Amino acid sequence: MPAEGHLPYPTQLRPRFGSVFMRETKILEIIRSQVSTAGDDAAIVPFHNSYLILTTDMLHRTSDFPAGATPVTIGWRSVAVSLSDLAAMGAKPLGILLALGDPKLEEGFVNGVLGGAMACCRSVGTTLIGGDIDRHQELTLVTTGIGEAKQPIRRAGAHADEVVCVTGELGRTEAALALFAKGETKQANALFQFSPRVYWGRKLVGLATSMIDISDGLAHSLHLLAQEGRVGFAIDARKLPFLSELDQLFPSHERLERILFGGEDYELLFTIPQHLLKGGTNHVCCSVIGRVIKREVLLDGCELPDKGYEH
Repeated sequence: MPAEGHLPYPTQLRPRFGSVFMRETKILEIIRSQVSTAGDDAAIVPFHNSYLILTTDMLHRTSDFPAGATPVTIGWRSVAVSLSDLAAMGAKPLGILLALGDPKLEEGFVNGVLGGAMACCRSVGTTLIGGDIDRHQELTLVTTGIGEAKQPIRRAGAHADEVVCVTGELGRTEAALALFAKGETKQANALFQFSPRVYWGRKLVGLATSMIDISDGLAHSLHLLAQEGRVGFAIDARKLPFLSELDQLFPSHERLERILFGGEDYELLFTIPQHLLKGGTNHVCCSVIGRVIKREVLLDGCELPDKGYEH
């Protein structure tokens, strides 16, 4: 075990670009200072007696799709990331828009992307309703998710003494990337086609007090919830659920790092009062990983760094 107050985390965690670029967190701070409604997984727009929930995401070949990712996987994952944002707000998806830019726009590739995108939409009961195509020097996909929620779940709202939960298992994308690197593309593609947690997100409406999807790593997501809710978290490392493949792909001392700081798990991280947990989440596969405290984000009593996957 590490000495008290120190955890075996690297000082640098997989930056996508060189240090000459502004950090993503700094860019988001600039946006937040000028766009007062920013701060949740999706935008909330009042509409009649409900709310429209709107989100958009951009994915690129070099940063988001490793060699070996099939066109079907590319289409599925592009749509799934926006559906995950809707899930984190407890929204019902109404439709997805998809814009595709590619140097060649070959028929087989386009059909594969469309097939994956539509299959992902069908998996959560929604449809691909439109989009745009263009020739571009690098494969680029932009998806826009449109949803509806009468009671959106925000990132702010956690209270001390509530419990912290996470759906599913962590480490899916870390495992997939390792398998892609080893040339085991069939299993890697299967893992990359993650299931957006739309059903579970909707089941948590009226129960979860705050929620976020884990897109940039568990540690950073915890810090985002803590910042928005002005609270802290005490997390128990032994309770973190992880994909069994991590044991096969990484040594045990590295597994925790992958779970905490590896990006793009797209599971739901949420807080909920203890008394609602047993009866209210019987249709949601989740694990209690800690509790809400007044301040600080702690893992086994030590400060958890605010680090994760950056664009």
